[in-house]
Amino acid sequence: MGMITSDFYSRFDKIDIVESAFTAEELMNLASIDTQEQFAAWTAENGDTSYIPAEIFLTLLEDRAFFEQICGFVDGGEYVVLSGATLACRTSHSSRMGLTREDVQQNIQGFFLKDEEMTYSIESVLSGTREWVSSLYVFANGWVGIETERFADNDWNEDEDSAQDSTPEPASSYLLDAEGELVASPDIRYDIEAWMDFVDMFSTVHEEAIAPDTPDDTERREVEFRSGKDDYIMFSEEVAGAMKEGRPVVVIESAATFGGMIYPGIAEFAYRMRNVVRENGAVPAFAAILNGQIHVGLTDDEILYLEQKRGSIFKASARDIPILLAKKQDGVMTIAAAVKTAQMVGLPVASGSGIGGAQIGAEKTMDISTDLESLARNRVMVVCSGTKPILDLSLTMEYLETAGVPVVGYGTDRMPEYMVRGSGFRLTYRMDTPEELAEIMHIKEVMDIPGGVLVVNPVPKEYELDPILTRKAVDEAMEDVKKNHVMGKAITGYMMGRIKEYLGPDSVESQKAFLINNAELAAKIAGAIAKQKK
Repeated sequence: MGMITSDFYSRFDKIDIVESAFTAEELMNLASIDTQEQFAAWTAENGDTSYIPAEIFLTLLEDRAFFEQICGFVDGGEYVVLSGATLACRTSHSSRMGLTREDVQQNIQGFFLKDEEMTYSIESVLSGTREWVSSLYVFANGWVGIETERFADNDWNEDEDSAQDSTPEPASSYLLDAEGELVASPDIRYDIEAWMDFVDMFSTVHEEAIAPDTPDDTERREVEFRSGKDDYIMFSEEVAGAMKEGRPVVVIESAATFGGMIYPGIAEFAYRMRNVVRENGAVPAFAAILNGQIHVGLTDDEILYLEQKRGSIFKASARDIPILLAKKQDGVMTIAAAVKTAQMVGLPVASGSGIGGAQIGAEKTMDISTDLESLARNRVMVVCSGTKPILDLSLTMEYLETAGVPVVGYGTDRMPEYMVRGSGFRLTYRMDTPEELAEIMHIKEVMDIPGGVLVVNPVPKEYELDPILTRKAVDEAMEDVKKNHVMGKAITGYMMGRIKEYLGPDSVESQKAFLINNAELAAKIAGAIAKQKK
């Protein structure tokens, strides 16, 4: 299609550009009248139409008409290079990530606004490699793909003239997140579709990902100090009324619904979860952070807002709560954060998806989810469907035992694993009624025994996935992680995306089924606890 030359990413002067450049006239025909007039004024003063200054370039990116035209070219399969970066943001790609056109436009703008930081990150990745950037891609979520080249057979030759006579060859590929952190090193070359598919894998679920900057973060603003806990927490009318009257309330982890594999139809499913809790005698309280305030219970409009933010919403763990409150940002809560919130407001029961735990290899990496620590510290009963399938189950159970967190199987003697009803790990405790479980919390309260309780509730049998196929999917996802050198906190998101791809839509239906099942049991337990207190 063509390229636009500007001030951004100009240090990578060896980037291969095979397309012809836009002329000034062609470029301005894509933009709105206001932008055309701004560029005309600049060219009249400077007399240079061969390149676009940074301020005009950023105005173009903010121009809705221009961005729509550019995205139309990209969707049509043409290559559009903006100041050295190829746009890899086809609508089919961004919609799979749950991003609107406005989200994509903002993320692309952010990529160019942070060119100094991103350039530093790229140069840091390439430091000591003798590689240079040959292709630079920016994706719908603001992540960055890099392809590099190097001279063939020059490892032993430091002579510059000899190196120039060598033949360049493909070297490596790197994927950086929107903050410039190295995420993976996939084996992808000259295939923009493969790049987009690879990035999509990470959008399925991000566990404690790096918080994205908001436009306000770049500006100085007056800090508003709030005096007490009540200034940071807001209850829905339904939840506030129930708590005042001593009626049962269930805190619901919001990350699984609004930041997980359930897409599309998030809002509809959230409404369904709330109704299931109500039908079983309790009041639903999705826990989330909106504009720097903890919300216990969400309105319909707030649920719709979080659905729209899917793909860009921050997934908050317990450690992130004060940061998001201080910065007045949004976040959906993991089990760790939901448990901490439940403890803060005095609600004894929370419902979630699958508990986080010790990653495979955690005995060396110490990669252990804060879900476990939050359970150990807070006197809350959490209902979930066991551990996520990508964990080291033995190490996770050892950690829970050391931390003093009892694990109780509801109607089962074996530890469930997310979409599989039972693993090879036999549980010490089993209970078969909500009343028995409620009695545990009653005893912990009257005896002042600290810490939480983990209740593992198997997925309904009709929605269980084949254990052999599930294990195979996990093994293949782990091999992909190694093959593509996926790193750090990105591993969970990538593996869950791969597992969803291998197992197909049945994996989503299974997750919906166990979330509903867990919410139902949590409501019954909360109801039994409320009866004990009367």
